[in-house]
Amino acid sequence: MAKAAKQQSVAASVADLATDDRLQSDAELARLRAENASLRGRYKASLAALDAEKARAATLAGLGRIEGKVFRNKPAGKSRTTATAIAVLSDWHVEETVTREQTSGANRFDLATADVRIAELAERLAILIEHERRLVKIDRIVLACLGDFISGHIHEELAETTSLAPMEAMRWAAARLRGLIDMAADMAREVIVVTQPGNHGRSNHGKPRMATEHQHSFEQNAYLMMREAEGRRNVRWDIAEGYLGYLDLDGFTVRYHHGHSIGRYQGGIGGITIPANKAIAAWNRSRRADLDLFGHWHQWGWLRGRYVSNGSLVGMNAFALRIRAEAEAPCQSLVIVDGERRECTRAMPVWCDRDLRKRPDA
Repeated sequence: MAKAAKQQSVAASVADLATDDRLQSDAELARLRAENASLRGRYKASLAALDAEKARAATLAGLGRIEGKVFRNKPAGKSRTTATAIAVLSDWHVEETVTREQTSGANRFDLATADVRIAELAERLAILIEHERRLVKIDRIVLACLGDFISGHIHEELAETTSLAPMEAMRWAAARLRGLIDMAADMAREVIVVTQPGNHGRSNHGKPRMATEHQHSFEQNAYLMMREAEGRRNVRWDIAEGYLGYLDLDGFTVRYHHGHSIGRYQGGIGGITIPANKAIAAWNRSRRADLDLFGHWHQWGWLRGRYVSNGSLVGMNAFALRIRAEAEAPCQSLVIVDGERRECTRAMPVWCDRDLRKRPDA
């Protein structure tokens, strides 16, 4: 019995040893399989990375063989579209005297300065129109004379701050307008002068009249006299008799006015955009226009498809400083109306501030 028990014990020990060997063998086999799978994964990843690098190298090699396309700078030919150049002129206030003390050093202005700025305006207008002729054919120039070329004596203070009486100032300004018209007539086959009086150059004090505003305007009188004396055959005058004037440029309608019927604003954010849009929307219900041109606010701006607001020649003055208007360098406007597109494709300020930039301490 003892011998049989001993034999069973030895057999059990042998079985346990065999089981341990199988477990160890299975564990080793599992480890080797896991290691093999990891190696295969890294091998595939390496192959993918190698393929990506080969593709990148091939792409770079292909880019290196790209040759630039040659574009010829062809001279402007007869196939260019036609366009009209509009010079917007307003708010010169030529006889007003402005000192640096009144404007915190931002501006100075008198008759001599006005002459310098008008000369710069003529120079820059000619250059800009010739520049635009590189793109479009411009045979027609419009001069939009929109008023306030003089300050007049509509307030008691202006009698103290102006260097000429209203009629004398109007003759002085009209001589410079005549020079700009002659320059335009030399540059284009057709010149159209459209006019509006401003709210300053009038004979009555206080508020402007409504129905008879034009009949009390020194500027309106000057326009009529200049039209009667016109000697250039390629110059045509279109003198408005109401607050709103309209000009048809081959299907593109321009509405022009001085701008003093647009609601008031006190400088600040937004400027004249909201009141101008409200006024234009109201006028369009009676007669639609494609573009409004106006001055009065001494703030240059262009809202595509809506309006161009003109700057001023006089620049910052005591009144503008008092109402918190943004200081703006003296400028006027040049507008390009493309005849094929029937759209205002370009509007730009024409700066007239060389005197301020050259003589900051004057």
